[in-house]
Order: sequence, then structure tokens, then C-alpha cells
Amino acid sequence: MSNIHDVAQCAGVSIATVSRVLQGSPKVSPKTRNRINEAIKELNYHPNKLAQNFRTQKTYNILIILPELGNTFYTEILAGIESVVNPQGYRILVVSSHGQPALEASLYSILEEKQVDGIITFSASLPAETMYQYANQYPVVIACRRIQEGNFSNIAIDNEKASFDITNYLLNLGHKRFCYLAGPSELPLYNDRLLGFRKALKKRNVAIDENLILRCESTIQGGYDNVLKLLNRGARFSALVAGGDTLAIGAIRALNRFGRSVPSECAVVGFDDIELSSIFSPSLTTVRQPQREIGIRSAEQLLDLIGGAKPTFSTEILDYELVIRESSGDFRPE
Repeated sequence: MSNIHDVAQCAGVSIATVSRVLQGSPKVSPKTRNRINEAIKELNYHPNKLAQNFRTQKTYNILIILPELGNTFYTEILAGIESVVNPQGYRILVVSSHGQPALEASLYSILEEKQVDGIITFSASLPAETMYQYANQYPVVIACRRIQEGNFSNIAIDNEKASFDITNYLLNLGHKRFCYLAGPSELPLYNDRLLGFRKALKKRNVAIDENLILRCESTIQGGYDNVLKLLNRGARFSALVAGGDTLAIGAIRALNRFGRSVPSECAVVGFDDIELSSIFSPSLTTVRQPQREIGIRSAEQLLDLIGGAKPTFSTEILDYELVIRESSGDFRPE
């Protein structure tokens, strides 16, 4: 079995230089680094990660906290994170908080116990003060949630404004009677999107029927069940805005089952532009987030923090796009 001495001899360098390459140090020329990597490959050398981690005080593990594991919105984001951290020798561990603050708080103990080197959270259901305390002691990046106060490394779009814009699009088509599907209140991004919806209607002096604002599990089934119940009670509306694409797709299924055609009898829009949105029938009008870029920037910020950068109020607001498809129709009032 080959050891680090064999690698150094094969590459014609010192053991210290091999060690620097294994630790990801930039203080090695690309030519020498390539020669060492070729020797490692040729000798099939596998470094002792436990000893290496002990020396560097790093686990080379990063914890990713998602609100729910089944949401395909996060697939491309995770790919973006991996594209940054894997070449640096890091592995990601993905868990779900289910939007439960107590469960999410317990996950930070993994960081406190130094089982991981940092956390990227897409849940952030904890109070801002608690998040502030963690972010000032440990490498923590908050993604997909914009936090206005505190010292946070924060990557997000403006969820409130995006929701305002897509609601305003329906208002411009002449809609006056709206239903809104909001995800669980424990997840702040759904609250931001609901706020944007409210502001759009208020600005246009369109009445908000609180009976037509529903809190749902952020799944297709959640959208389907809640809209079907609403329709069975005789509710009438010409437009439905959903805080997520899964909710919108479930709503369309419920409307179709009830005999209401989309978009001719009810326009529907979603949020996130998950893969299913473009191939569902009718295809879904939605808000597209730059998912891969969110993952890349989140990972880059976290590695900076792990490397010793101080946390600062550095909310990075990324662009979004309204994607207009079949489900919103072209409604015009008489």
C-alpha cells in the first residue's frame, strides 16, 4: 500500500509539498500540483482522512438544510453547490428541517460539535436573533431568504418584489377576484411572497378576500386538497396565485376535476419554475430563480467564511425572471 513518502518520491518533491496539495493550499504551482496528482493516481494513494482532518481541524463536510427534501427546486441548487465545494475536497450532507424551528435548531449542534465545517440553510425558520448568534460564531450562509437585519452572508432574490410583479401581471390582464395559496407560515419565504401579493392588490385598490387566502403544505397534494375544498364551498375567483409551482400544479388539477378550465375560466401562476412547470399541461406561468447561480454563490461565500472571512451584512440579491406560459391566459374584462 502506497504512502505519502512514495508519492513524494514518485513526483520528485518533498513530503511537505505533497501535504500542501492534499490540504488544498494555493502555494503550489499548477505544474507541480499536476505532477503530484498524477503520482497519486498512478500509485492509487488514498490519504488518511482522519489524520488529515485532525491536523487541519477540518471535517471537509458541509451541512445543507432544506425545508423539504422532495422539492425538485433544490436539485439544480445542490448541483451548483457541489460544483464549487467538491473540487476543494468537501462533501455535502443534506437534511430536511420540515420548516420546524426546533428541529432546525438541533441541526446547528452538528456545527457546534465540529462534525461539519459550515452550514448553508435554505430553511432559516429560526428567529433572526438566533440566526445572528450562529452566523457570528460559525460559518453559516442563508440562501433563498432575504434577511434585512444582522450580520449574515445571504444569497436570495427579492421574493416579495417577484410575487408583486407576477400578481401585477394578472392585474394587468384585468383580474379582480383572486385566490392565493401560501406555503407554511413557518417558512419565511412564503410569507415574503404573500406580502408581495397583498401589496400588488392594495396598490391597485383591488379587494382582498381573506377567505381566499389558504395556507397549504407546499406539495402538489397540498394545493389540490385545499383548492378542491374551496371550490366545493362555492368559492369563485378568476385568478389563482401560488407561492410555489407544486401548489399551482395541484390547484390546476383541482380546478380541472371541478370542471373549471385553465386558463379560460381561471388563470393560474406559480413560483420557482421547477422542471415540471414547462411540461405540465397547461404549461405554468411562473417566476424563474437562477437556481444554479444561487448554489454557486452560496458555496463560494461559505468557503470564504470557512477560510476565515468575517461575516458581514452582505445580502446578495440575484435577478429573477417572469416566465409567461399557457396557464395565465389572456383574460380581458368585458
